[in-house]
Amino acid sequence: MLITLGAVAIASGPAQAERTQDGNLIVSLNGGIAPRTLPRDHSVPVAVRLAGQVLTTDRSPLPRVNWIKLELAWRGELDTRGLAVCPLARLAGTSTRLALEHCRGAQVGRGRLFAKVFLPGEPALGVKARLVAFNGRTKAGRPAVLVHAYSRDPPVSFVIPFSVHHKAGSFRTVLVALIRRYVGPWPHVVNFGITVSRKFDDKGRRRSYLSASCPVPKHFTAGFLSFARATYSFEGGSQLTIESVRSCRSR
Repeated sequence: MLITLGAVAIASGPAQAERTQDGNLIVSLNGGIAPRTLPRDHSVPVAVRLAGQVLTTDRSPLPRVNWIKLELAWRGELDTRGLAVCPLARLAGTSTRLALEHCRGAQVGRGRLFAKVFLPGEPALGVKARLVAFNGRTKAGRPAVLVHAYSRDPPVSFVIPFSVHHKAGSFRTVLVALIRRYVGPWPHVVNFGITVSRKFDDKGRRRSYLSASCPVPKHFTAGFLSFARATYSFEGGSQLTIESVRSCRSR
């Protein structure tokens, strides 16, 4: 599978996390591509980092996130040809160590997640989980990024499949995760951060899970990349969308 993504905008852009707010609810999106200096006319291996946060201005309990949609709009490639595929069933109920033992050949990223559990009459309980991302498929057979989360205290393990979709326009590749279905009723996501990067061999050829270029016009040496857009859908019907723009340099 080879996915071609979005475009570059030659304009000024922010250097830190972007935020948007609706009432007392705030979401933010941060991230970027490494390295930032890339060829103008061909793609090379890159690592992509994404980080998101949900908070309330008055410290009231966070609403549950029902689903997250991540849209990628950078000029690059996501290539899984020859990469191992991790069966979803092999990750269910496992620790990070066991998940890697079962599917290390399909690993494409690592990260962290922090959630809160709100119980009536009790202080909010914080849960820190390690994230490992694997190349996989959903139960329906659609290509997916399987994000495995594991917390030792309390002992919790779950998998969030981000199904891969395609559409026309600037944001051509879309990853959608239904949080309620796969995680259960307890966690309210506070923040997450994940870095995706993987090099692998396929029939004697070295490939990269993610590749990108910086195709700015010849008379420019740098540009700003429409990097990603995230939409959070919350319990109660609220939706917030935030877009991130990042710079790149050509060589």
